[in-house]
Amino acid sequence: MCCRGRLLMQPERPPLLLLPLAPPAVMYVDRHCCSPHGQSQVRAMFLEWDELQVRLDIWHFMQRFAAGVNSEAHPLYGLFMARLSSCIFEWDQEDVAALRRAKQEELLAAGMGAVAEAAINKRISRRELALHCKRRTRGVEVTTREIKALIDELDSDAGRDMLGVPLLDHEHIQQIWKDQQRHIACIQDPQGVSLYMRTGSLKKGGVELSTYRCARGCTSLESFHLHLNRFIPGTSASDVHFQAYLLDGLMRRL
Repeated sequence: MCCRGRLLMQPERPPLLLLPLAPPAVMYVDRHCCSPHGQSQVRAMFLEWDELQVRLDIWHFMQRFAAGVNSEAHPLYGLFMARLSSCIFEWDQEDVAALRRAKQEELLAAGMGAVAEAAINKRISRRELALHCKRRTRGVEVTTREIKALIDELDSDAGRDMLGVPLLDHEHIQQIWKDQQRHIACIQDPQGVSLYMRTGSLKKGGVELSTYRCARGCTSLESFHLHLNRFIPGTSASDVHFQAYLLDGLMRRL
């Protein structure tokens, strides 16, 4: 006699002690961060989390301004986006000073002698800055002033290429700026929440530098959208089947 199937009984295990988890302190979203007519949709969904702070992801905020350019192939597009980021963020000066010292010591060890600060800055990559230096937002007042000055500058003759083609679509960028001013408060770092975790350290030029991982924003989760397309076959799955496909895909990703 053959058995077509059987139940595999798991050995008995002692019950797990589940401790209550504290509710999240901050949630980053790509929309519905605030509302001019009371609570935002996101905040209304989590009313029981009294201390939850809802923040707009800064990458998505910047992409809204990118929609106001005439072409991403314009030679000033990269400069515009880099300066827009500088309007929002500032680097921790102590971390940057330590990284500069490390670079200076590396150059001295290589026999290059004293090097000007400007030359040292050029040798520091964006990856090194992100790895060893923390950033923080500049505050509503400063960010508002800096972004307005940037738009005013590049929405003029200074924002044209050698053929006279403007970087910014005047009417579009002015409307974007009008709409996005109220969101500047939504992109500021949350009060009382540490967004950086020290993951270790390494030595450069004999100087020990801390390494950090940042929890700001939701861009680290964007690639997960690609996996969702692989989890869910087709576009007409029922609610039950959708959840089954999703759970199966999540378990296979763990």
